[in-house]
Order: sequence, then C-alpha cells, then structure tokens
Amino acid sequence: MSSTFKIDIEELSSIPGVVIVRFQGSLESETIGAIEKIFTRVQMGDSVFAVADMGSVNLISSAALGELMGARKRLIELGGDLVLAGVILEIRTKLNLMGASKIFKIFNDVRSAINAYKWETGKKSEQVELTFPSNLKMVPAVRQLISRVARQKGYGNRDSFRIETIVDEICNNAIEHGLNDSNLNIGIKVDIDPDKIEIDVTNISDPEKIFSLKTHLKPEEHLEIQNDERRGRGLMLIKMLTDELTFNISEQGTVVHVKKVREE
Repeated sequence: MSSTFKIDIEELSSIPGVVIVRFQGSLESETIGAIEKIFTRVQMGDSVFAVADMGSVNLISSAALGELMGARKRLIELGGDLVLAGVILEIRTKLNLMGASKIFKIFNDVRSAINAYKWETGKKSEQVELTFPSNLKMVPAVRQLISRVARQKGYGNRDSFRIETIVDEICNNAIEHGLNDSNLNIGIKVDIDPDKIEIDVTNISDPEKIFSLKTHLKPEEHLEIQNDERRGRGLMLIKMLTDELTFNISEQGTVVHVKKVREE
C-alpha cells in the first residue's frame, strides 16, 4: 500500500445516519483493500449516508474509483448514498472525463454535502422571493437564477431546464399582459423542497388586456390556443411542463401559480 495513503472514519453524533470517510494521499490499486474494509465497517454500522472527504487526495486510479462505485452501490441498496466532497480541480476534471460525475454527487466541501443531506431528508422547503422591473430584458437573468437555485438544491438538468422554461414563459406572459410601465415590478415567489417546486408570478393587470388573457384560459377547454397566438402556445407549453397550473385574474393583478414535481 502506498505510504502516502491514509484513511479514517468520523461518525457524527449530532447528525444520525451520516459518516465522514476522510482520505489522504493517493488512491491507487493497492489501496482497494483498505477502501473496501472501511466501507464494510460503514455498512455494518448505523450510518448509511457517507461523505468521502477528498480534500487531501492527489490521485485516484480507475481501480480505486471502481471500488468507491461499488461501495456507493451497496450503500444505496441499504437506503443511503456515498457522495464526494472537496475534490481538487485536477482530479475533478479527470472524474468528469471518466464519467464519474454522472454517478457521484460532488460537493465543494463536506459542509455543503451535509447540508444537502439534511435538506433532502428533512423535507423542509425553502423560499426565494424577488421583484424585477416589468421589462422583457430582465427575464433571462430571472429564469437563469431560478434554474440555478433548482440545480443547487439537487434538481437534475432536465428538471432545471424545464423550470427555466416555465419561468421564462410565465414572466414573459406577466409582462405582456400587465400594465406597460417599466416603473412597475413583476413579483416572483419560489417555494422549493426535495420533491417539488412551486412558483407564483404576480403582475399589475392591464384592464384592456384582461379579456385577451382570459380567452386563453377557458376552464372547460383548459388552455385552448386562440388564433394560433404565440402566447397561447406558451401557455400550452407551461401546462405540458407543470403538474399544476392555476390563475387568479382580477382588476388589481394577476397571479399565476405553477407546481412542478421533481422527476430526477
């Protein structure tokens, strides 16, 4: 075994079910036995969620990576997981090339990994609220922000892309059907948890456009496309991408509410 290789385990009494496996040095083929032994110990204990602290690792061979993949598979079968944390840029680049980033969740540090675990298991929602000027030029930044929040919370690329599309369509619709005044703001509230994301977008109604908006929202026909208008197509797209879509339209303002269940 490489003399530069060290491995130890830390159980967190304050967070039941979580263990930190700290690696140091080079993870080469001769370290496989030690890696297997430490994760057998993890499996025999009460903790099934393991964070591999790779901050002091300078090399990972394909054989050692394969052993980590096997350990992750066994932990998943027990209802847990193995994630990587603190991987240096050079190794992270190699892991990406080897396809490991598609298998392991990789966090910047151990704290981030533990926070993600607590969020996933605690099932607590978090909120983001913001306002932005009623200007179409602001929408790209808003949709990208919400998409990044979803990714940061563990949502996959497909879900995040769909969320970005939903936000884009709703915000564009809110601006086009609201009062044409850049001094007015569009409000957006996001409620996200490990299972779903709910979004409310609010504008100040333009009385002259309320009837036009309502023609797209006939309850008995759901989201019928009227005269092939682009906004009608956009609303149909939102309907296809979401699990719930409701509107509250009044002279004071319009609130669009959507719910998107996490798929990945």
